[in-house]
Amino acid sequence: MDYTNYDFVLKAVKENGFKLKFASDELKNNYNIVLEAVKNNGNSLEYVSYKLKNNYNIVLEAVKQNGDSLKYAFYKFKKNYNIISEAVKQNSYSLEYASNELKNNYNIVFEAVKKNGDSLQFASIKLKNNYNIVLEAVKNDGLSLHDASIELKNNYNIVFEAVKNNGDSLKYASNGLKNNYNIVLEAVKKDGNSLEYASKELKNNYDIVFKAVNNNGKILEYGSIVFEAVKNNGGALRFASDELKNDYDIVFKAVTQNGKNLKYASEKLQNNKLFLIDCYKINNNTIYYNNFIKEFHDIENNIFDNKFIQENTDILHLIENKKNLYNYLIENKMYNIIYQNEELHENIKIKHNILILSLNDINIDNLYDNEEIKLEYIKKFQNYNVIFI
Repeated sequence: MDYTNYDFVLKAVKENGFKLKFASDELKNNYNIVLEAVKNNGNSLEYVSYKLKNNYNIVLEAVKQNGDSLKYAFYKFKKNYNIISEAVKQNSYSLEYASNELKNNYNIVFEAVKKNGDSLQFASIKLKNNYNIVLEAVKNDGLSLHDASIELKNNYNIVFEAVKNNGDSLKYASNGLKNNYNIVLEAVKKDGNSLEYASKELKNNYDIVFKAVNNNGKILEYGSIVFEAVKNNGGALRFASDELKNDYDIVFKAVTQNGKNLKYASEKLQNNKLFLIDCYKINNNTIYYNNFIKEFHDIENNIFDNKFIQENTDILHLIENKKNLYNYLIENKMYNIIYQNEELHENIKIKHNILILSLNDINIDNLYDNEEIKLEYIKKFQNYNVIFI
C-alpha cells in the first residue's frame, strides 16, 4: 500500500473516503483526490489540507454527503448560506455548527426543523419564539417543545400539535395547558404515561384517566378507574399505588386474569392465607408465584408436609381433598392438629367416629363424685373412639 501514489490513493478514497487520513501531505492537498474523498465520506474533510479546507467546492461536496462534516469547515463557510443550507438538508443537526447569524435565518432553521424537530435546540432565541418555526418542529418531534420559548409553551395550537406527535411532550407545556382537557386528553391518547404531567385536577378526571389506562394501563395511581383498568389489563396492577395493590377486589381481579399478577400485590395480601387460597381456587397458576399457595396445592394433591400442616392448622378445613387429609392426620396421630381446628375436628368425629378430648374438657372430680355425671359422659362418648391429648 503506497499512500504516496496518486492512482493508489485515488482508488482508495473512492472506495472509502476515510483512507485520505493515510495519504501523504502532498496528496491531501490534491484537489481531485480530496474531492473524491469527501464525495464518498464528507467527514474525511477532517484530513484535508489547510488549503483545500478553504476551497468552497470541496466543503460544499463534503456537507452534501454528510452535513455533520460542517464541524471541520472553516468559520467563513459556517456563515455561508449555501453551505449551511446544503448541510441542514443532509443533516439537520449540523445547524449546531452554523454561525449565530444563520442560526437566526428563518429559511435555514425552517429547513432544519422540518427535517428533524429536535434541531430547534440550535436555533436562535428569536426563532425559538417564532410560531411557524416551532409549529413545524413540534409536528416533526413533539419533544422539541422543550426548546420552545415560554410564550409558545403556553400556545394552545403549538402544544396540541406537540402532544399529538408525542404525549410525553406534555411535561414541557405551561401549567395552564397541563390543565387543559383537550390537550391532556390528546396526550394520553398518544401515551398513557403522559398523565403523569397533567394537572392534579385532570389526573382525577374519569374520561382522561380511562383513556390513559386503555392506552397502556401504566398510570394506576388515580383511584376510581383502577378496577376498570385491571379488568382490561390485569398486568396494569404493577403500576398501581401501594394502597391499590392492597385492595382485595382489585388484586383479585388482576390475579383472575393472570396468576403472575399476584407478585404485584401488597406484602399484606401476599401473607393473607384466605386471600391466597381464594386466588389459588380461581387461578391455579398462582402456585408459581407464592410458596404458601404451592404448599397448599401440594396438600390438595396428597403431598403432605408436616411442617406446613402444623403451621397452618387454621386453614386445613379449606382443603377440598379432605378424605386423604383426614386419613393422613389420623394415621400419623396428629391429634393436636385435629383438635385445634374445630371444623376439622367435627368432620373427623362424624366421618371416623373419633373424638379427641383434652383433659381440660372434663372435670375428673365430677366423674368420681357424681354417678349421674359419670353415666352422662359414658353415654355421650360410647359411640366414639375417644382419644385424649
